[in-house]
Amino acid sequence: SHQYSTGGVPRCGPWLPVGGMTAAEPETEDKADEKAVEAEVEPVEAESRAAATPKVVEAPEEDDNVSAVLKLMSGGHFEAARKELMKMLKEKPNDAVILHNLGVALTEEGRYQEAEEKFLQAWELQKKANKVNYATMFGLATVLTEQGESGKLLQAEALFHDFLEKAISQEEKGIAETYRGFIGLADNLERQKRWMEATHAWQQAVEMATPMFGASHERTIEHQLRLKRAERLSRWQRNMRMAFGR
Repeated sequence: SHQYSTGGVPRCGPWLPVGGMTAAEPETEDKADEKAVEAEVEPVEAESRAAATPKVVEAPEEDDNVSAVLKLMSGGHFEAARKELMKMLKEKPNDAVILHNLGVALTEEGRYQEAEEKFLQAWELQKKANKVNYATMFGLATVLTEQGESGKLLQAEALFHDFLEKAISQEEKGIAETYRGFIGLADNLERQKRWMEATHAWQQAVEMATPMFGASHERTIEHQLRLKRAERLSRWQRNMRMAFGR
Protein backbone atom coordinates (compact mmCIF):
# COMPACT_ATOMS: atom_id res chain seq x y z
CA SER A 1 0.00 0.00 0.00
CA HIS A 2 1.11 3.58 -0.58
CA GLN A 3 2.86 5.18 2.34
CA TYR A 4 2.68 8.83 1.42
CA SER A 5 4.46 11.42 3.48
CA THR A 6 2.60 14.27 5.07
CA GLY A 7 5.04 17.12 5.38
CA GLY A 8 7.02 18.65 8.22
CA VAL A 9 5.54 20.70 10.98
CA PRO A 10 5.67 24.37 10.04
CA ARG A 11 8.22 26.56 11.79
CA CYS A 12 7.09 29.51 13.81
CA GLY A 13 8.01 32.99 12.63
CA PRO A 14 6.98 36.63 12.69
CA TRP A 15 3.27 37.20 12.14
CA LEU A 16 0.87 40.11 11.81
CA PRO A 17 -2.12 40.19 14.16
CA VAL A 18 -5.63 39.51 12.91
CA GLY A 19 -7.51 42.49 11.54
CA GLY A 20 -4.39 44.20 10.25
CA MET A 21 -3.34 45.42 13.70
CA THR A 22 0.24 46.59 13.50
CA ALA A 23 0.70 48.41 16.81
CA ALA A 24 3.83 47.39 18.70
CA GLU A 25 3.14 45.01 21.55
CA PRO A 26 3.68 46.77 24.91
CA GLU A 27 6.01 45.27 27.50
CA THR A 28 3.10 44.17 29.69
CA GLU A 29 3.20 41.38 32.24
CA ASP A 30 1.65 39.10 29.62
CA LYS A 31 4.30 40.10 27.11
CA ALA A 32 7.05 39.36 29.61
CA ASP A 33 5.44 35.99 30.27
CA GLU A 34 5.33 35.34 26.55
CA LYS A 35 9.10 35.90 26.29
CA ALA A 36 9.66 33.46 29.12
CA VAL A 37 7.46 30.87 27.41
CA GLU A 38 9.31 31.44 24.10
CA ALA A 39 12.60 30.66 25.87
CA GLU A 40 11.09 27.41 27.12
CA VAL A 41 9.52 26.47 23.78
CA GLU A 42 12.51 26.92 21.48
CA PRO A 43 14.71 24.07 22.78
CA VAL A 44 11.93 21.45 22.37
CA GLU A 45 10.04 22.83 19.36
CA ALA A 46 11.73 20.23 17.16
CA GLU A 47 9.44 17.65 18.74
CA SER A 48 6.42 19.11 16.95
CA ARG A 49 8.36 19.26 13.71
CA ALA A 50 9.25 15.61 14.03
CA ALA A 51 5.61 14.75 14.68
CA ALA A 52 4.51 16.07 11.30
CA THR A 53 7.44 15.36 9.02
CA PRO A 54 6.30 14.21 5.55
CA LYS A 55 5.95 10.47 5.18
CA VAL A 56 7.38 8.77 2.14
CA VAL A 57 5.23 6.57 -0.09
CA GLU A 58 6.06 3.07 -1.16
CA ALA A 59 5.48 2.00 -4.75
CA PRO A 60 2.27 0.01 -5.42
CA GLU A 61 4.37 -2.95 -6.50
CA GLU A 62 7.89 -4.07 -5.68
CA ASP A 63 10.34 -1.55 -7.10
CA ASP A 64 14.02 -1.83 -6.19
CA ASN A 65 14.69 1.77 -7.28
CA VAL A 66 11.98 3.17 -5.01
CA SER A 67 13.11 0.94 -2.14
CA ALA A 68 16.67 2.23 -2.51
CA VAL A 69 15.47 5.84 -2.44
CA LEU A 70 13.33 5.21 0.63
CA LYS A 71 16.39 3.81 2.41
CA LEU A 72 18.30 6.99 1.56
CA MET A 73 15.49 9.10 2.97
CA SER A 74 15.11 7.03 6.13
CA GLY A 75 18.82 7.61 6.70
CA GLY A 76 18.42 11.37 6.28
CA HIS A 77 20.20 11.51 2.90
CA PHE A 78 17.61 13.76 1.29
CA GLU A 79 19.83 15.40 -1.31
CA ALA A 80 20.94 12.04 -2.67
CA ALA A 81 17.34 10.82 -2.61
CA ARG A 82 16.17 13.91 -4.48
CA LYS A 83 18.73 13.39 -7.23
CA GLU A 84 17.68 9.77 -7.67
CA LEU A 85 14.00 10.72 -7.72
CA MET A 86 14.67 13.38 -10.36
CA LYS A 87 16.24 10.69 -12.57
CA MET A 88 13.22 8.44 -12.03
CA LEU A 89 10.85 11.28 -12.79
CA LYS A 90 12.41 11.78 -16.23
CA GLU A 91 11.43 8.22 -17.09
CA LYS A 92 8.01 8.41 -15.41
CA PRO A 93 6.89 12.07 -15.40
CA ASN A 94 3.32 11.21 -14.41
CA ASP A 95 4.11 8.92 -11.48
CA ALA A 96 2.31 10.31 -8.42
CA VAL A 97 4.41 8.22 -6.00
CA ILE A 98 7.68 9.61 -7.37
CA LEU A 99 6.29 13.16 -7.36
CA HIS A 100 5.07 12.81 -3.79
CA ASN A 101 8.36 11.42 -2.50
CA LEU A 102 10.23 14.15 -4.36
CA GLY A 103 8.04 16.64 -2.54
CA VAL A 104 9.04 15.01 0.74
CA ALA A 105 12.75 15.21 -0.07
CA LEU A 106 12.46 18.85 -1.12
CA THR A 107 10.53 19.63 2.07
CA GLU A 108 13.28 18.13 4.18
CA GLU A 109 15.82 20.27 2.32
CA GLY A 110 13.77 23.40 3.02
CA ARG A 111 12.97 23.94 -0.68
CA TYR A 112 9.31 24.59 0.00
CA GLN A 113 8.24 26.26 -3.25
CA GLU A 114 9.64 23.39 -5.31
CA ALA A 115 8.04 20.90 -2.92
CA GLU A 116 4.71 22.68 -3.36
CA GLU A 117 4.93 22.16 -7.11
CA LYS A 118 5.63 18.43 -6.76
CA PHE A 119 2.95 17.80 -4.15
CA LEU A 120 0.43 19.70 -6.29
CA GLN A 121 1.34 17.67 -9.39
CA ALA A 122 0.97 14.43 -7.41
CA TRP A 123 -2.37 15.62 -6.01
CA GLU A 124 -3.75 16.46 -9.46
CA LEU A 125 -2.69 13.05 -10.83
CA GLN A 126 -4.31 11.32 -7.87
CA LYS A 127 -7.57 13.18 -8.42
CA LYS A 128 -7.61 12.26 -12.12
CA ALA A 129 -7.08 8.60 -11.21
CA ASN A 130 -9.66 8.84 -8.43
CA LYS A 131 -7.00 7.62 -5.99
CA VAL A 132 -6.53 10.59 -3.69
CA ASN A 133 -3.98 10.09 -0.92
CA TYR A 134 -4.45 12.45 2.00
CA ALA A 135 -0.78 12.30 2.92
CA THR A 136 -0.14 14.37 -0.21
CA MET A 137 -2.77 16.86 0.96
CA PHE A 138 -0.93 17.12 4.27
CA GLY A 139 2.41 17.59 2.54
CA LEU A 140 0.97 20.35 0.35
CA ALA A 141 -0.58 22.08 3.36
CA THR A 142 2.73 21.90 5.20
CA VAL A 143 4.87 23.48 2.48
CA LEU A 144 2.26 26.18 1.85
CA THR A 145 2.38 27.00 5.56
CA GLU A 146 6.17 27.02 5.59
CA GLN A 147 6.24 29.73 2.91
CA GLY A 148 4.26 32.01 5.21
CA GLU A 149 2.46 34.12 2.60
CA SER A 150 -1.05 35.13 3.65
CA GLY A 151 -2.78 33.58 0.64
CA LYS A 152 -0.85 30.33 0.97
CA LEU A 153 -1.53 30.20 4.70
CA LEU A 154 -5.26 30.36 4.01
CA GLN A 155 -4.99 27.66 1.34
CA ALA A 156 -3.05 25.48 3.77
CA GLU A 157 -5.58 26.07 6.54
CA ALA A 158 -8.38 24.81 4.30
CA LEU A 159 -6.32 21.73 3.39
CA PHE A 160 -5.61 20.98 7.06
CA HIS A 161 -9.35 21.16 7.81
CA ASP A 162 -10.10 18.75 4.95
CA PHE A 163 -7.31 16.45 6.12
CA LEU A 164 -8.65 16.48 9.68
CA GLU A 165 -12.19 15.77 8.51
CA LYS A 166 -10.92 12.70 6.65
CA ALA A 167 -8.70 11.52 9.53
CA ILE A 168 -11.41 11.98 12.17
CA SER A 169 -13.90 10.04 10.03
CA GLN A 170 -11.58 7.02 10.24
CA GLU A 171 -11.98 6.99 14.04
CA GLU A 172 -9.35 4.76 15.69
CA LYS A 173 -7.52 4.11 12.42
CA GLY A 174 -7.08 7.86 11.94
CA ILE A 175 -5.82 8.77 15.42
CA ALA A 176 -2.20 9.32 14.40
CA GLU A 177 -3.15 11.42 11.38
CA THR A 178 -5.69 13.41 13.41
CA TYR A 179 -2.93 14.23 15.88
CA ARG A 180 -0.60 15.34 13.08
CA GLY A 181 -3.40 17.37 11.54
CA PHE A 182 -4.02 19.36 14.71
CA ILE A 183 -0.31 20.13 15.03
CA GLY A 184 -0.14 21.39 11.45
CA LEU A 185 -3.31 23.44 11.85
CA ALA A 186 -2.15 24.93 15.16
CA ASP A 187 1.14 26.06 13.67
CA ASN A 188 -0.61 27.48 10.62
CA LEU A 189 -2.97 29.50 12.82
CA GLU A 190 -0.02 30.77 14.86
CA ARG A 191 1.55 32.12 11.69
CA GLN A 192 -1.71 33.94 10.96
CA LYS A 193 -1.70 35.36 14.51
CA ARG A 194 -5.11 33.82 15.11
CA TRP A 195 -4.22 32.96 18.65
CA MET A 196 -7.65 31.98 19.98
CA GLU A 197 -8.09 29.39 17.23
CA ALA A 198 -4.48 28.25 17.66
CA THR A 199 -5.26 27.73 21.34
CA HIS A 200 -8.12 25.38 20.48
CA ALA A 201 -5.93 23.40 18.06
CA TRP A 202 -3.11 23.05 20.60
CA GLN A 203 -5.62 21.91 23.22
CA GLN A 204 -6.60 19.06 20.89
CA ALA A 205 -2.93 18.21 20.28
CA VAL A 206 -2.20 18.10 24.03
CA GLU A 207 -5.27 15.96 24.71
CA MET A 208 -4.12 13.46 22.09
CA ALA A 209 -0.40 13.53 22.91
CA THR A 210 -0.86 12.86 26.64
CA PRO A 211 -2.29 9.32 26.30
CA MET A 212 -0.16 8.59 23.21
CA PHE A 213 3.23 9.54 24.68
CA GLY A 214 2.67 10.30 28.36
CA ALA A 215 2.42 13.60 30.22
CA SER A 216 6.19 13.82 30.80
CA HIS A 217 7.22 13.14 27.20
CA GLU A 218 9.15 15.96 25.50
CA ARG A 219 6.57 16.15 22.74
CA THR A 220 3.66 16.55 25.17
CA ILE A 221 5.56 19.17 27.18
CA GLU A 222 6.36 21.11 23.99
CA HIS A 223 2.69 21.12 22.99
CA GLN A 224 1.76 22.37 26.47
CA LEU A 225 4.24 25.22 26.15
CA ARG A 226 2.87 26.15 22.73
CA LEU A 227 -0.64 26.06 24.19
CA LYS A 228 0.44 28.30 27.06
CA ARG A 229 1.93 30.82 24.64
CA ALA A 230 -1.18 30.81 22.42
CA GLU A 231 -3.44 31.35 25.43
CA ARG A 232 -1.42 34.36 26.60
CA LEU A 233 -1.18 35.92 23.17
CA SER A 234 -4.89 35.35 22.64
CA ARG A 235 -5.56 37.26 25.85
CA TRP A 236 -3.20 40.06 24.79
CA GLN A 237 -4.80 40.25 21.36
CA ARG A 238 -8.29 40.39 22.85
CA ASN A 239 -7.23 43.20 25.21
CA MET A 240 -5.71 45.15 22.32
CA ARG A 241 -8.88 44.85 20.29
CA MET A 242 -10.94 46.07 23.23
CA ALA A 243 -8.55 48.99 23.73
CA PHE A 244 -8.89 50.00 20.07
CA GLY A 245 -12.63 49.39 20.00
CA ARG A 246 -12.44 46.41 17.59
